[in-house]
Amino acid sequence: MVTFHLLSLSLLLSLPVPIASRVETAFLQNSPQILRELLTSEGTIPVSLPDPLSLADQLSPDQAFLVFKRIFSVYKTTEFTAEPRLSSLPGLPGGVLKARWSFRNERTGNQYPFRVYFFIVPGSPSPPGGARGSGIALKIVEIRAERL
Repeated sequence: MVTFHLLSLSLLLSLPVPIASRVETAFLQNSPQILRELLTSEGTIPVSLPDPLSLADQLSPDQAFLVFKRIFSVYKTTEFTAEPRLSSLPGLPGGVLKARWSFRNERTGNQYPFRVYFFIVPGSPSPPGGARGSGIALKIVEIRAERL
């Protein structure tokens, strides 16, 4: 049984994941609502973002929504490209979705490029009418970024 789960998880990680396109959509549309649908509803989410955003905290999904709503109101995404496959972590379920995020401060015109890492794990399915999917719900449980 464990072998079957490892085999199915390995297969899942080798295929392009639909969550990558949903994350891209959330950032390209500056939509905290779409991002909220992708966040885990179980527990807190560590979020670490460098200057100029300067955030390192454990956030509830609702707090993360409010933080990204504030970020997207000041900083507009100019580029967001996610790698289509997850990188696996030995011994842990799920994987890491890597992306490049560039955004511009609407007030100053300054631009900032980030490398963003989303830790994704299989989670409980979304409620009906929520995010589209194939029955396997992948959820973001951590967001980290570094400035390029």
